[in-house]
Amino acid sequence: MDLFGLKAKTAAKFIKNQGQNPDSEKKNPPSRIKSVGALADIDLFRNYDFTRKLIECFELAPNQVRVALVDPSGKNQNTLDAPEAFGEDSFGLYGKIKNATLEEFVEKEFDLLVNYSGTDWVFSEVILTRSKARLKVGFDADDAGWQDISIKIPGNKMDTFHEELVKYLRIMNLL
Repeated sequence: MDLFGLKAKTAAKFIKNQGQNPDSEKKNPPSRIKSVGALADIDLFRNYDFTRKLIECFELAPNQVRVALVDPSGKNQNTLDAPEAFGEDSFGLYGKIKNATLEEFVEKEFDLLVNYSGTDWVFSEVILTRSKARLKVGFDADDAGWQDISIKIPGNKMDTFHEELVKYLRIMNLL
């Protein structure tokens, strides 16, 4: 039970403090993309097969792509079609992660973390903030400060997003 939104308020405070105190040990960008993490809303996962698209675009094996699904509503967690959906109960005060699987996802040093989730849910931003990924990419938003690359796509079209992402990563000589 979350008393008066206390978890969300303290998580927002954590994010604000992290923004004011940038991490001094900035990760070097990868030389090549060999592992990809994806953060997505559970509803998107059901409607669009972005994992297949990531595997094709980056020519990776399926075991080189990991997905963390977030469920802002909290209604769809631990169902058969989404065994690893994380909701507010996976977090403690000040954005502390209480779920071991989610903690493992955040601690893994992916070469690339692709953010498909909306930034209107504070706990998605907590995952982005805490992630040890070397390069973070997502859709352009006003509060996308945790992303190294923000791609502005009209209407948030997924296929266009992937095409642009591949184009930018090729320019950066990461593919």
